[in-house]
Amino acid sequence: MKRAIWKGTIKIAGEEIAVRMYSAVQDQKVHFRLLHAKDLEPVEQRIVRKSDGKEVPKDEQRKALPVEADTAVIVEPDELERTAPETSRDIDLCRFVPASALGDQWYDRPYYLGPDKDDQAYFSLVAALEHQKVIGIARWAMRKKRYVGALKAEGGYLMLITLRRADQVLSVSGIDIPAARQPDDKEVRLAEQLVMSISADFEPQSWVDEYRARVMKLIEAKARGVKIVLPKAKPKPAGGGLADMLQKSLAMAKEKKVA
Repeated sequence: MKRAIWKGTIKIAGEEIAVRMYSAVQDQKVHFRLLHAKDLEPVEQRIVRKSDGKEVPKDEQRKALPVEADTAVIVEPDELERTAPETSRDIDLCRFVPASALGDQWYDRPYYLGPDKDDQAYFSLVAALEHQKVIGIARWAMRKKRYVGALKAEGGYLMLITLRRADQVLSVSGIDIPAARQPDDKEVRLAEQLVMSISADFEPQSWVDEYRARVMKLIEAKARGVKIVLPKAKPKPAGGGLADMLQKSLAMAKEKKVA
């Protein structure tokens, strides 16, 4: 069972609801240790001067932010410490907005919130969010960092998802992509057929991380002393017009149902 990573209090219009925060996602990356090739001794990274390669102790390290090609602003450790937000357990709800107000590009990292003491107030808030189909915009400080997040009902419980700031989110107009064009009727019909050919139930358990699976298979085989032959990468198919690519994709979809 997952343990809570943080405790806080939701504050809404003078009311308080104590909650526990849990991670909603977990790291599944393969983390390697670095070894010396000759004697297999573990190696570690150290901060050294570029000019002579000498190690620099932590208390002698300083952070600097370049502002011009040859100019940087140096910030002292105590100055950064003073800029950190004050310690707090408050999750302040600023406002409620329609659930459709936020696109996917705003969402960052999800957390589950569970009741800490008052179950009745907690589940009443869950029911209200579900009934009104709104999400709450919240602010809180956690581990010396201030966050903005979206509070929403998910599966009968509360979920708090950290949000990206406005200056982090790009609009389509700011991206260098070809201008939109109107497809012809044939292309639209082929695209619709392609969509329908692989329509199925939502089955996230079938989304396997193939790279991680191959790496783990290699490691497990080497641990047993077995040598395996890894498959070669498949060559990319030749390009063509949109209609031709849709036709080929449709033909492949008919032969094999994909997840």
